[in-house]
Amino acid sequence: MENNAVIKGVAYYHPENMVDNDYFIEYFKKQGKNIEGLLKATGRKNRYVSSNEEETILTMGYHASVEVINKTHIKASQINLIVFSSGTPEYIAPTNAMKLHSMLNAGQKCAVYDLNVNCAGMVVALEQVSRIMRNNQNIKYALIVGADQLSRYARYDEAIAYANFADSACAMLIENIFHTDRGFVDSDFYTNSSNHDKILMPAKGMSSVARDKNMPTKEKLVQYGQFDFDGAFHSAQISIEDVLFRNDLKKKDIKKYFFSQFSWKYLERVCEEMEEDILKFKFVGDEFGYTGTTSPMLAYAKSLEAEELEMGDYVVFWTVGAGTTCPTVLYKY
Repeated sequence: MENNAVIKGVAYYHPENMVDNDYFIEYFKKQGKNIEGLLKATGRKNRYVSSNEEETILTMGYHASVEVINKTHIKASQINLIVFSSGTPEYIAPTNAMKLHSMLNAGQKCAVYDLNVNCAGMVVALEQVSRIMRNNQNIKYALIVGADQLSRYARYDEAIAYANFADSACAMLIENIFHTDRGFVDSDFYTNSSNHDKILMPAKGMSSVARDKNMPTKEKLVQYGQFDFDGAFHSAQISIEDVLFRNDLKKKDIKKYFFSQFSWKYLERVCEEMEEDILKFKFVGDEFGYTGTTSPMLAYAKSLEAEELEMGDYVVFWTVGAGTTCPTVLYKY
């Protein structure tokens, strides 16, 4: 291989305000709802929710970006590509990547664009950016930034959203390196659009928000319908087995799995179906809550902090986005 995209550094940011389960248990108890079983299934304990109205996905993304730039000892002017992933974008025009470019004082030899695959965004961005860099040697450094403020779009009477969603940002600095076997290896995708009408934000579409001046606030927020992720999480096993087979690898060759942090219950189910060791699945949803696009990357960042990876280890990124769509990325650390 002549060149490959390698994660040079990762950093994350979350608001200071931490909220534990007790608040939400009492909150929904007043509505006549017991959500303790839900919180146990999702694995929640704490989550970070912004209490600052001035804080946005852009300010959070900026903090994470500055940290990863400082950690990797590069200059913003050296970045040739900025991709901003968010399911709760602050702006439609210009792109949030453009806004971040200005905030960082990045250089002019830089492509910028936004990517919205909801909760699957950062894994999709890693796949796309890696393939772009492998085919364009002029891109030396790329910055992938993910940020969501899912808590601000949750309906206060919907426990699965309001009691689970949290805020965070994550930034990954990708370097184009020659003559290396590290970095991006392969990917796979699964999409089943039968749930396309189950998670909607805004509930009646953007055109309705602009047209209907009397629309209640609730209709502008996320509508979370009843459905399950059984098919999505089952697809993880199939996709992982496919990418391993294509690259002559076995499950024993995988050091860590960085999955969606949506639910501990589903993670356990995938682990059981794959007949894998649960310790290989990094779970941080008890600390951060469910953070959307940054979800699997926070698990990766915390694994690095704990020094759980060694050079040459194979890892797998997998997550799920509304609809349902699931990206899988095989990566060599």
